[in-house]
Amino acid sequence: MIQYEKSILPKLLAKENITVQHGNYKTAWFDIKDRILGLPLWKDMGKDVYDLLIGHEVGHALETPFEGWHDSPEKLKGCPRSYINVIEDARIERKVKNRYPGLVASFNRGYKKLFDQEFFGDLSSVDWDQVKLIDKINLKAKIGNLLDVPFTSEEQVFMDRAMTTNTFEEVTQLVKDILAWTKENQEDLMQQPEPIDQDMESTDPNQESEDPTSNMGHDDYESDEKEEEEQETGQSGNTPSDEEDNESEADNPVAANNPEHQEDISLTDEVFRKMEHTLLDEEDGYQPLVVQEMPKSTIEESVVDFKDLMEARQGVINGTSYYKEHTDEWDKEFASYLAGVKKSVNYAVKEFEQKKAAYRYTRASVAKTGNLDVGKLWSYKTNDDIFLRSTKLADAKNHGMMLLIDFSGSMSGSMKYVMDQVIHTVMFCKGVNIPFEVYGFTTFNTWRYDTEDNRFANLPKGHVDMDALSMPLLTSSSLKKKDFMESIKWLYYRTRSMGYYDHAPLAPCEDYGSTPLNQALMVSHSLVKKFKAKNNVEKMNFITFTDGEANRLNIYGRPETKTSGVTFILNGKRATSKSTSSVEVTKTLLGSLKKLYATNNIGFFMADSNSDWKWRVQNTYWDKNGSAYFDDYKAEITKEYRKNKCVEVKEVFGYDTYYLVKGGSQLSAQVEDFAVDEDASDAQIRNAFKKHSKNKKTNKVIMTKFGAAVA
Repeated sequence: MIQYEKSILPKLLAKENITVQHGNYKTAWFDIKDRILGLPLWKDMGKDVYDLLIGHEVGHALETPFEGWHDSPEKLKGCPRSYINVIEDARIERKVKNRYPGLVASFNRGYKKLFDQEFFGDLSSVDWDQVKLIDKINLKAKIGNLLDVPFTSEEQVFMDRAMTTNTFEEVTQLVKDILAWTKENQEDLMQQPEPIDQDMESTDPNQESEDPTSNMGHDDYESDEKEEEEQETGQSGNTPSDEEDNESEADNPVAANNPEHQEDISLTDEVFRKMEHTLLDEEDGYQPLVVQEMPKSTIEESVVDFKDLMEARQGVINGTSYYKEHTDEWDKEFASYLAGVKKSVNYAVKEFEQKKAAYRYTRASVAKTGNLDVGKLWSYKTNDDIFLRSTKLADAKNHGMMLLIDFSGSMSGSMKYVMDQVIHTVMFCKGVNIPFEVYGFTTFNTWRYDTEDNRFANLPKGHVDMDALSMPLLTSSSLKKKDFMESIKWLYYRTRSMGYYDHAPLAPCEDYGSTPLNQALMVSHSLVKKFKAKNNVEKMNFITFTDGEANRLNIYGRPETKTSGVTFILNGKRATSKSTSSVEVTKTLLGSLKKLYATNNIGFFMADSNSDWKWRVQNTYWDKNGSAYFDDYKAEITKEYRKNKCVEVKEVFGYDTYYLVKGGSQLSAQVEDFAVDEDASDAQIRNAFKKHSKNKKTNKVIMTKFGAAVA
């Protein structure tokens, strides 16, 4: 797959904010009216071919007028489409190279590569007397001195005009003149394409077809090839056709495949069109389904900032006396709870500081100071090393942390324990001065729009159904002190939840829904990018708390090519999953985060039952080994769980570190004070002490592991 992801390049060349979208297209195209540049998934043909194709389409963006291209049939009569392609291409390529001289070399090298791969046909032995004027012009304009194209004195006049046209009107006039000359001098070489039977046409890019130039220049040439649909013509200035937006092509006599207005074809132009599918990045004729770059408006609609969240929460409190009574009670308990949290996080803070110190000392450098060491002066005759030395410790990396919390309905039973762990994690970050942001994710964003609206109604082709994704910002290191303590207090409210129907006050945007994890990961690409830049983060920890797999993605729009797997365009870069399964998509999106932003991905999985636990343990083995036979692995996991009440797995499901916990209560980071009844027996006191010590040890293991992981 091509590595030159330059979505910004066309915008810079065009000097306007044109829309650039990759997709399952058969060729590149530019929509002159709506200013959209469509780019297919190309193979890695090299930087020069990519720059050539981009530069060509930008030439259309800059020079090809919408009005002229869609003129009336009467005005364009006598202008075959492929003729206009050739002459207009010569005009816009000349102009874009004059405007950007740096593209000249790329065009030359790019066309040489395409020429060598016979994109203009087999030209090893050509009878030039049997080659039409329009094809000579096309070859000379595009491949220049790579081929010695002979012109008669009459033909040279048309060639010179083709290389000096300035306006589209001059292009159409020249096309009419060339067609008239061809009718008079090369009528026996003219070919009129047959109309396409739309019901019978094959769109298989691997369909075998005869090369129209295999016999170029020979008298026995007969073409029975049918012209490709207009949607395959990337240089015509039209968008690919589909059910929704094909009206402009139907009214365009140049775009319409109508022999009455084409009269003749350029064979070299037709060959190039038919060869373009070989540029596509395909496997057995299939491409991954392309998901377009997520619009900024979609991200803004999905993320709920803290101010809006608090307003929504306050509305819930004010509307129900039940919540007001309970929050007053919980406020009184919050201070003592927070004191216990600070005590518990000391384990993780200590582990983090040790790891941080180890990093600095293992990378310390020793250098001479330039000052004499008086203790070594006596040995100056035999020892050159008589200078004082200084040790310079390596600078510690700037850490950052972002957490995503699953607010699906199945999490309700474990939510109080999850919130307890999140509070400890946040306070740990505060203790070691790590910037952080914590988001929930759920499918409860219906408060933002009319729920009766069709959610696909305004969804562009190639975009994901966001499942009404809501990502409320629960807390952040950037909040003011008052707001931060308020955010922690509301997280504490949720620790008092006892289940789905008995929980703390929740705003609509943070209520229980399903698990749009993959949509949240797509949005997180923008959130992480912004967060790292804002906080100058070098080591970014990305953490998820969830109890299951993500919702399956629904992608809108029928692609033009056969598809398998899915490719995401994320902040201008590609991430491809060979499967559309939720697990593989999650793995791909996490891998993309790691590749683009060097994230350390940490996952917490909470199993509500033994069956969920066994299922997830088996899946971790399958993901690492590709096999379901895991008896030895199961025994190892069981042993670790019995010891720590937590299993740590490395490099699975796209996570660097993955923690499995059976039952949400095992995530509790709070250590209860040791207490027994006054009349307790010695045996009861002994058993209570053992239980207290065991819980304290388990808490220490989880927090210590976490501190080491993020360091």
